[in-house]
Amino acid sequence: MENTDIYKINIEEIGCTEFNAAYFLMSPERRTKCDALKNADDKKRCIAADMLIRKALSEILGLSEKELKFGISDGGKPYLKNADCNFSISHSGKYVAAAVNRFVRVGIDIEKIKPVKAGIVRHIFTKNDTDYVFLGQAPVGLIEDGAVLERFFRVWTYKEAYVKMTGEGITDNVKSFSYDENKCFCEISDGYCLSVITE
Repeated sequence: MENTDIYKINIEEIGCTEFNAAYFLMSPERRTKCDALKNADDKKRCIAADMLIRKALSEILGLSEKELKFGISDGGKPYLKNADCNFSISHSGKYVAAAVNRFVRVGIDIEKIKPVKAGIVRHIFTKNDTDYVFLGQAPVGLIEDGAVLERFFRVWTYKEAYVKMTGEGITDNVKSFSYDENKCFCEISDGYCLSVITE
């Protein structure tokens, strides 16, 4: 994770004034996307994500937040049009997180740890992943055990961070690689799991 800066903010700690200022800094396209969201927390996460990455890139690149111009790749990955810098954004629940690396591609994912259906495992996990999470047992029903859930979300966020790094998005390719704790930064805190992976 050398040369990677990680940022995280809690949307519950952002005031109305900050949200309003950040909203008007967003690009017209981003504001349109934000306006289309029905849920108030979704809108907050959308605005907070833009606010967080603008602050981070402004610090790193020495540009004002207004100067930063963003685009979206064909694969849906956001990028910076007017400077060379790699970044990734994720949000879940009350948190928005971002990772920035000036030299190599980077991906980040944050997820609230909560019970999940075991059936999802066959769609995204390799045999090695399943063995790591369930210690060789066949997963069934609803996963509620805390230790198992932590391992599950380590794998889940690793895979999400990986496909965000590559810009491919979640497809069948997530079963082509297994979780490797030596190739990522992972943090479990306040009921959330955050993973960052670099090229």
